Amino acid sequence: MSAPPNPLSDGDIDTSNVRPAYEASLVFGATEAELEAALGWTRTQIETVGQSVSGASTHAHFELMYRKPRYAEFVLDAVRRHDASTLGIVGLACKTAPRVADALACHARFQHLTNRSARYSTEVTGERVVIIERRFGPASLGSVLLSDYAILVARQLLTTLSREPPPVLGARSRRACMPEAERERFEAFLGASITVGADAAALELDASFLSTPTAVADPELEAYFCGVLERVPPAPSPEARLIEDVRAAIRSRLVDGTPTLAQVARSLAIGTRTLQRRLVAHDTTFAAVLDSTRCRLAEAHLADSSLSLAEVAWLLGYVEQASFYRAFRRWHATTPEGWRRSATARS
Repeated sequence: MSAPPNPLSDGDIDTSNVRPAYEASLVFGATEAELEAALGWTRTQIETVGQSVSGASTHAHFELMYRKPRYAEFVLDAVRRHDASTLGIVGLACKTAPRVADALACHARFQHLTNRSARYSTEVTGERVVIIERRFGPASLGSVLLSDYAILVARQLLTTLSREPPPVLGARSRRACMPEAERERFEAFLGASITVGADAAALELDASFLSTPTAVADPELEAYFCGVLERVPPAPSPEARLIEDVRAAIRSRLVDGTPTLAQVARSLAIGTRTLQRRLVAHDTTFAAVLDSTRCRLAEAHLADSSLSLAEVAWLLGYVEQASFYRAFRRWHATTPEGWRRSATARS
């Protein structure tokens, strides 16, 4: 898979992938309020199935935790919280594959459905198999820290997959240097040494591990899960996904009056400032999305001759019909009655 045009955008990573590190950070010095302010993450968002976060926010998360005491302990606590479920349905498909080699192939095939901030590949060279991570975006501190984390998580997932520690021969880090105490903890977990200064993070294993059966191999379940994954449609662009989510939240609230940015942000489990910032990043504002949503709905409602103009105004959240008239003139340079007559004549 090639790098997407905007490799660190909204919706890069399913929150199931992020939750272990989120929970661990609350144990090692962060607070929910701090994470929301710094990253835009809320507990509701992290715990809701189908939600996602940006790759950039995960980099910022690790930079935040790196500045706190006991960083290495935080990382290993987060790593140990991972199992197949943290990869969503992709993890379940991998878990039911016959052998480790099949599970790795399954992950390579479907990984983009839950994580588009990096690409993982497997290379077999002689008696070694190397799992390589190539992370998209600039090589910031958070990026290289996450690469180390991803390699440790790979070792954890392979352990849960086969229910025995994989034969790790070595690991590579993109970091130019690593504090000795941190290196000792990570090497103890891996059971092998770490080489720093690599172009890409990697985990090296004995190639014989590829033939290891998975602990819960089930051909029927594997076929089912892979069939489901095959039918998953391509992810919409981050812009389309965010703005359509905002439009849907606006539509659901219009009958109670004009919705506010804060109300819509709460319904999407996003911080108010974060939603505002993301909309600006997509060259729009909440007011603009609200206005265009009302315009689209007005056209649809006016096409229904059974609705009076007063009812259309109410469905659009206008307390006064005069406000609806002024807005409609701005949208179409005509009155709602004039637009309805023209639409009827065209049909």
